[in-house]
Amino acid sequence: MSFLYPLGLLGLIGVPILIIIYIIKNKYTEQTVSSTYLWTLSERFLKRKNPINKLAGIISLILQILAVVLLSLGIAHPVFTMPGMAERYTFVLDCSGSMQIENNGESRFDQAKSRIADIVNGSVDGSAFNLVCAGDVTTIYEQTSDKDRVLSLLDQAQPAYTQTDMTDALNYAQELFGQNTSTVTLLFTDKDYQSHNNVEVINVSAGENNSAIYNVSYTMNESGGESSMTVSANVTSYESDAELTVTLSVVSGGQTSEQTVNVTAPRLETQQATFEVSDISRFDSFTVRINEQDALALDNSVTVYSVDAANTYTTLLVLGETDEDDSVGGGFYLQSLLQSTGILEVEVLTEEEYRQEYMREGSAPVAPSGYGLYIFNQFNPEILPGDGTVWLVGLESVPSDAGYSVQGAQTLEYASTLDYSTSTSSVVRQLMSNLVMGDMYIKTYIKCSPYRSYTTLMSYNGNPVVFTTQTDYGNREVVMSLSLSDTDLPLRIDFIMLISNLIDYSFPAAVEETLYTSGQTATVNVVSGAQSIRVESPSGIINYLDTSTAQAQWNLTEVGIYTVAIDFGNDNIRNYYIYSSFPAEESNTNVTGASFALEGTQTYDGYDGTYDPLLILVILLAVIFLADWVVYCYEQYQLR
Repeated sequence: MSFLYPLGLLGLIGVPILIIIYIIKNKYTEQTVSSTYLWTLSERFLKRKNPINKLAGIISLILQILAVVLLSLGIAHPVFTMPGMAERYTFVLDCSGSMQIENNGESRFDQAKSRIADIVNGSVDGSAFNLVCAGDVTTIYEQTSDKDRVLSLLDQAQPAYTQTDMTDALNYAQELFGQNTSTVTLLFTDKDYQSHNNVEVINVSAGENNSAIYNVSYTMNESGGESSMTVSANVTSYESDAELTVTLSVVSGGQTSEQTVNVTAPRLETQQATFEVSDISRFDSFTVRINEQDALALDNSVTVYSVDAANTYTTLLVLGETDEDDSVGGGFYLQSLLQSTGILEVEVLTEEEYRQEYMREGSAPVAPSGYGLYIFNQFNPEILPGDGTVWLVGLESVPSDAGYSVQGAQTLEYASTLDYSTSTSSVVRQLMSNLVMGDMYIKTYIKCSPYRSYTTLMSYNGNPVVFTTQTDYGNREVVMSLSLSDTDLPLRIDFIMLISNLIDYSFPAAVEETLYTSGQTATVNVVSGAQSIRVESPSGIINYLDTSTAQAQWNLTEVGIYTVAIDFGNDNIRNYYIYSSFPAEESNTNVTGASFALEGTQTYDGYDGTYDPLLILVILLAVIFLADWVVYCYEQYQLR
């Protein structure tokens, strides 16, 4: 036995002090009685009926001595050594998605944590603990004997929403076992293992009922001028045969429509739920869900967001006075061509409307904002917007913040063909893809001189006619130095394909995929002008992605909707949505894992533990104080 605070034994000095007080204290008390005879009778009666009265004083002294001794021992804090009784534990905790399955309102993961806590509380003081979470192979604590700290850190352990490979976690357990073969290794999981050596497997599954929906897909259909959509999803019941109702909710243009199908799902047999949605050419999002409740809600629904809807941009088209009445080859043709893409929402302003809004007489001109694309067709805005891509078409004069200057209009003696760029750069290949390269004739064009890096797509006699550059604000700029109404370009198939490519160039898709599985890596394109990219997880955790590269990536660790907010400055923020679904492999309620073993021979050499009787001492001290108080009250009663 040892003492944590030996100086506490100085309190034993109180024992001889108590004895001295007991010896010298006055045993007699003066009492006033009505009659000596009555007092004698009373004393004789008390002596006969209460023989313990003689011992009352000595009992009180003994109790007080014991109280002083126990109080001194409590302060000194004795600790007893328990030879060979302590253990070394390694807990391997399965953090895979299936551990989220619930039984009676408690998840398998929480049950596993409770059983680990019971072992920690029931172990001998001085035992050492390690914990490995199989999921991200995180060692929460290693070789610590502080039970309170162990339980606190265990409480912080969180489950994953991904498929988990136990290999890395067991390799770590092997390392700990190799360091000391007396280590007791326990694996808390919801899987059965046919063979396992030197590891005790504690299975927390209970055959819970679960069904899941996964592999959701859709196709858009066109037939006879009518548009429709087909949605399909796989449905599986894992524990028993089930009759399920599956609902499809489609959001399109702010309107929601629903339809439900009944699915008979025999145990472990995959069935398909199919929906036909008529009279729909595009959608914002749709959700497929199983209506019945089961042990795991996370795999009962999947949401799909439209990539086209996510990348829809608003466009401002400004038509100059010379083009407002031209419905064939000018701005109105360009307007209908833009709107036909399905991904642009086009707002059209005449020159007069634009001047009234942004170039009021007597006031300095201001730039419009809030649009993804600005197209100025035969109209000089004097100042360019700074928050989006700009197209300048047929301008004989340009604002000072454009990426080029104008030298004047050039009229040819006869119609001549444009030269296509032969560059092999990636930008040219992107912008010239799918073009037939047919002859495109012009009679007039505007001679331009770009003064910063630019890419020529079409030229005449070495002069760029259709080219790309950048504005002073660093935004992409597309220049067509000719009037569309003076050429047959808008009627050429190459021009239509070129406009489509220029739209893709102006609006590089920030999100190319909206449906992932938890555990995968999501990708967002860092589009031009993006100042920051903010990602909010389903649980509200916020991260900012690196925008210094062409693509930003992050790992999906939760199930649900991730919100990706791209900030272009000037309060221009575009939100995109990505759905992370539950891994289908983790929905099964009963799984058998591969066999495994920890190499080595298990030994059972415990090491010295400790026993701390402080609580018992406190309880005894309380009992002795109570007993002494009873004796004191008895003495006072006898002296009345």
